[in-house]
Parts: sequence; C-alpha cells; structure tokens
Amino acid sequence: MADIYIRGGILLTMRGEGLGVIEDGAVAVEGQNIVAVGKTHELDKKYKNSKQLIEAKGKAVLPGFIDVHIHTGHTIIRGEAQDVPEIEWMLKTMAPFSKYIKPEHSIAGGALGVLEGVKSGVTTFGEIGVNEGHVAEKVFIPAGVRANIADTINEIGPNSRPDVNKSYIFDEALGEQKFKAGVEVVDKWDGAGEGRISCIFSPQGADMMSRDLLERVKAEAVKRGKLTHIHVAQGAREAIQIKLRYDTTSIKYLDKIGFLDDKVIAAHCHQTTDDEVAIIAKRGVRYASCPASIALIDGIVPPLALFIQQGGKYAGLGSDQAPGSTGHNMLVGMKCAALLNKVRHRDPTVLPAWEMLRIATIGGANTIGLGDKIGSLEVGKKADMIVFDLKAPHLVPNITRPVRNVAPNIVYYSRGDEVETVIVNGKFVVQDRRCVTLDEDEVMAKAQKASDEITEKAADDFMTVDGYLAKAVKRGLL
Repeated sequence: MADIYIRGGILLTMRGEGLGVIEDGAVAVEGQNIVAVGKTHELDKKYKNSKQLIEAKGKAVLPGFIDVHIHTGHTIIRGEAQDVPEIEWMLKTMAPFSKYIKPEHSIAGGALGVLEGVKSGVTTFGEIGVNEGHVAEKVFIPAGVRANIADTINEIGPNSRPDVNKSYIFDEALGEQKFKAGVEVVDKWDGAGEGRISCIFSPQGADMMSRDLLERVKAEAVKRGKLTHIHVAQGAREAIQIKLRYDTTSIKYLDKIGFLDDKVIAAHCHQTTDDEVAIIAKRGVRYASCPASIALIDGIVPPLALFIQQGGKYAGLGSDQAPGSTGHNMLVGMKCAALLNKVRHRDPTVLPAWEMLRIATIGGANTIGLGDKIGSLEVGKKADMIVFDLKAPHLVPNITRPVRNVAPNIVYYSRGDEVETVIVNGKFVVQDRRCVTLDEDEVMAKAQKASDEITEKAADDFMTVDGYLAKAVKRGLL
C-alpha cells in the first residue's frame, strides 16, 4: 500500500537518453518520495489498494516541469511591456511601473504567476528577484510548490541610469546592502517548506555591478557550495555598458576574469556570437534559455540548440517575466523554443519534441542543481509529477505505432488546461484541474486590485516618458 498510486497511464519517466516510456505504467508514492515505477500489472500486486488511487488510462504521467528562470512578481503588469524596442524596454516601459510596485503587490503578482504556472504543470520555479524570502514565505511555501530562489545583487540605485549610452553610476553602499540581503536569504530559507525551498546566489548582471562585487558574490557561493544565477548577454543595454566599461563583450569579460564555470547558471545569452556560445558550453555553464520572452523583448532567438550542439551539458527553459512574454506556461515555452530554433537553424530536425520534454524536466532540474532530487520518475526521487489528459480534440488520436505521438502532441498541440493533476513532494497541488493549495478566485482578485493600484499611479509617468507604447496609445492604437 502507498499514499498515492497512479496506474494505467503512459509514463514518460525521462530515464535513459530519451523519454523512458512505459506504456500501461504505474507510479507509487509514499511520503515525499517515489517508491515504485513500472508496469501496472506488476505494481498492482502491491499497490492496487493504496490510500489514493488515480486511474490514468488515456493519460500521460510525467515529471513536473521546471521553470528555471522566472520573475513571478512581474505578473502584476502582464501585457504592459511588449512590442517595444529593446533599448527602451526596461527604462521607458518597465520603469514607470516599477517605482510604484510595493512588496504586497509583488506578493499578489507572485501568487498569480505561481497559479498560472502550476495549472499548466510547473512544479519548480527558478525565481530570482527582490525580497525572495518574503515571496517564499507568502507564496511558494503555502502554494506547496518547489522553488530555487535568490535575491538579486547589484549596485543600481534610482539615479544610476540617467543615460543608457553612458556608464551606469554604481552605488557601492546599496550593493553592500543587497549582498547582505542575498546572504540572509540563503541563511534563513535554504531547506524551508519541507525542503521544497532551495537557495542560491544571484549577481544580477555584469553590467549592473563592479567586478569586485561580482567576484565577492561568486566567492560566497563557492564557499557555501551554492550555484550562481546571473543574467548574461541579455541585450543591447548590457552590451553598451560592458563596451563602455571594459571595451569588450559580456561573455569575453566574464571568461577573462574566470567567472564562467559549471557552478554558474547563465540566463538568456542571446547577445552573443556563435564563438561565444561555444565558450559558455566549453566552460560547463548551465544555460537558462527564455525563448518566448526574448523573442518579444529583443526580437532574437536565444541559442538553445546551438548551445547543445556546441557540447553544452545542462540547459533548461525559463518563462522569465509576464509583461513582455507569453506568460508562465512551460508548454507554450517548449513550443516557442522548438519552433524558433528550427527557424534560426533552418533545420526542422533541431530540438525535436522528445528533447524539448527532457529540457523542460530533467534538463531543467540539472540546470538548477536539483537533478538528483527531481526531473525524472525514478525510485528515491521526490514525487513531483503531473497527470496529463490526452483525450482532447487537439490531442486525439493517441498513436503508439509506428511513431508514438504523445511527445509531439504535448509539445506542439497542448495548451496547459490538459494538466489535471499536479503533485509536489508527494502532496496534491492541483486536483481535477483546480489548484487546491491556493484560492484561485482570491489570487486573481488580489492581483487585479494590486494592478489597478499600480497602473493608476504609473499611467501619467508612463505617458510622460513617451516611449514606443505611449506613442501607440496616443495614436489610439491600443
């Protein structure tokens, strides 16, 4: 007898090199852990009378998705920062809102982001941002999800960026304050929430801090045996700053100072040459690719397929932020990554469906350093899994010969509402397509209220800055 027994489904275990498919498979869960994986007729002998039984015929059972790079708090201004020139995205589009976002607003946005993610199968959130301990306490822990968190560390204050074409003015005192806050998050929250919260370090970007502070953060992470999660080569703004300050590119600068290694998670990496992608692959860097976000913000396809072709060992998918993205739905992210990279390489064989599913599960788990605990359906791993209904008009027929079509159907045709069950750490988070750890109506109502408060205050500032979207509004286009 087990606490949870799922039987009769198509298991995508992610064991081996491919999907590790077990047709008519079953999974048994006791406490937080998976205790058995195999054929239904074999496991039925011991587990058929388990406490909670899930009949999964006509359904796929697979590890939960890992969103390796996300800023859930920004969900509060969804749809307010897309279709704009990259050079003004942060300073003219996001900035007018940012100064009015209070901690309670970020919590409301965080809950909304988690709700969106978990209902489409995300079980782990690789979150970096501000006051992440507070977010863990108020959002991740009560929501019952897993999160790999860090407070971003930088030296950027309110007066640091008067002109994007001039070197940012670093605030050393602020940097020290943020460094201490980053350390405090690790000290206080690592292992919280029955082990669901893990903490690392996050220097925000090489353009936003001095070399001294950047190296201090890395040294602190190494000393504590933690990974470092950093934005790298994420667009023209960063490229301008690195050129002004160091007369080189982000990748070459970070490589020169010995920063790049297998303890670094590098997000984005799209403002790069092919040779620079080869450098990060060779150094063993863990790549967090955010194709949907970067396509919208920069009009660039991040080099996910190229990184893998160049020998990159660990790569995962991130949804980034909602204002200029397709949201926190990893199924949309997988489709975007596959299609955009096929177009980039002019090769339809690039990033096939089976590989995208691995990147979104075991690949993501390895990228954020949790591959020994999650990412595949294996005995001894944590019970983070989803049950995916394959009986929908856009997913039928379900074919097993000559080509098993479950993977391409999930990656290319699914929407997210097919996820009917989500289990994290052996406990239900979603049942019958409804989140049971968060009050969905309350989360959406609080998010709407917070958004109304922010946009009411920010509207005039947004129009005064007169960015690309403001001009569109003035023309009556939006």
